[in-house]
Amino acid sequence: MEDYYGIDSILSEDQLKAGSRIDIPFWMAREIVDHPEGTVPMDIETPEFFGPKVRNGLRANAAMVDLPKLCPSFFRFGTHFLQLIDDPALARVLEEAFKSRLQMTMDHTQSGGTSNSTDYLNRLDETERELYKAGLESSASVHQWNQQSFGRIRSANEVILKRKLGA
Repeated sequence: MEDYYGIDSILSEDQLKAGSRIDIPFWMAREIVDHPEGTVPMDIETPEFFGPKVRNGLRANAAMVDLPKLCPSFFRFGTHFLQLIDDPALARVLEEAFKSRLQMTMDHTQSGGTSNSTDYLNRLDETERELYKAGLESSASVHQWNQQSFGRIRSANEVILKRKLGA
């Protein structure tokens, strides 16, 4: 018995006729596109969470879009999806949205977690949450370093002596 879920089985002519429409997971679409027996003619539909309504929301105010409700790994999935399709408009929207949201995310790492931060953090996707955590750790490290007197940069004794001598 053939492996029903195997790529070779799915691509066999007796199971998949030209013009057929099937819903498959993204990982399987990648496997089909990259199949060693050549290119399989297929159209890949853009998921609804990359559709016009979401794109317009990201253009209008990217920070207000609740990405985890759309796709928990919104930006990571977007980069993988763009490797399969040619959609420069989607690429621009995702890039601009990511940049603006990253700037706000890093600003929130400096604020110390206010109630406004909580609302904002709930709208971050997994990638942004990882960057937020890294930003908090970095901010804490800088704060800790600033509090340590032995960690401060000081002028070398030779420089201090030259200043005193007026040289």
